Amino acid sequence: MKLRYAIAVVVVALVAASCSSSAENSTSPVDDTPSQQQTTTTTEAPEESAVEGGEVEPEPTETTAPSSTTTEPPVLERPIFGPVSLEPACTDLPDASVGLVTNVLSSGGNDYEYQLRVPSAYDGSPLPVVLDFHALGSNGGEQAIFSGWAQTAALEGFLAVHPTGLLDADGRESWKLPQFEDPARDDIAFTVDLIDDIAGLICIDPARIYATGMSNGGLFTSTLVCELSERIAAAVSVAGVTHDDSCSPTRAVPFLAFHGTADTRVPFNGGGETVLDGFEGGGEFFEQVIPDEFAEFAHSSGCTDSADIEVTGEITLTSYTGCTDEVPLGFYTIEGGGHTWPGSAISAAIPSLGFTNTDISATEIAWEFFNQYTLAGQRPVEAGQ
Repeated sequence: MKLRYAIAVVVVALVAASCSSSAENSTSPVDDTPSQQQTTTTTEAPEESAVEGGEVEPEPTETTAPSSTTTEPPVLERPIFGPVSLEPACTDLPDASVGLVTNVLSSGGNDYEYQLRVPSAYDGSPLPVVLDFHALGSNGGEQAIFSGWAQTAALEGFLAVHPTGLLDADGRESWKLPQFEDPARDDIAFTVDLIDDIAGLICIDPARIYATGMSNGGLFTSTLVCELSERIAAAVSVAGVTHDDSCSPTRAVPFLAFHGTADTRVPFNGGGETVLDGFEGGGEFFEQVIPDEFAEFAHSSGCTDSADIEVTGEITLTSYTGCTDEVPLGFYTIEGGGHTWPGSAISAAIPSLGFTNTDISATEIAWEFFNQYTLAGQRPVEAGQ
């Protein structure tokens, strides 16, 4: 039995024990044939499917360890997506369906599926938005239950969005990273189109759009920090951070990351070789030292100091201070942690991913972090707003 289906058995059992109903399964391949936007609605309960942590198939790239004397990253030509208004545009919107909504969005000649989870308390007031990006070979529905963002959104009253990436050359759903050429897709442009599409369906707060993700989705989240700093108010990456030489954010972005020291799929200290679902040879991409990749973000954000803070006996937070606009950056080192999502019961139920630390919840920490910052002038917001 393939690992993905074995994992599904675990997830179904766990979900059945905690939920009285299950949401519509959205696991379907991306159709290259353009189609009109389709919408279906079910309840808020998560799907009876599973996630399979993964990462992008590597190609050569070079990284250097950061230092206080490193020159600023080069400013390269980037796409211009047009002016951004931070005022909610919530007039003439269609009646929103509460619960799980599955849509198909055409972007750049490709069709992407995404799921919205609209909280039951939605009354037309502007909602914060959390974009949650899945791992390689997974999908939006699986990521929703793996990360726990679906449940958190229902409890806290924000909009959780779980998109599904396009198939790579090996038939795995994926997110494109800047280190890899693929002129047939532009996932950055898709993310912009996704935000705009959602804004045409639900009243959202454009100053409170946040990004997070696992593995390939975590790597893509760190890319959004570079490429969409004018749209993403704050970001959290789990089990994957990369700082490409082309990274040139227009503003410093509040950013957290979590990574296990025993992660064999996206190695904490690099390594260059990995085995993932039959793929052998991590190549130079996996030679990246993850803490150093994050430190590059701290450097480009102008941070002048850092301190290690013991969170638990197995978890250390490297907190960066003195950053531009007093933006916070922090890197959680999970001693002995595998390719996992801290605090996730699903992650902990998949031994092949390695040790999952449940002393903390990456999702809870991420939401508390997100809930402090807006895009407008980095102004903190009161908890619960």
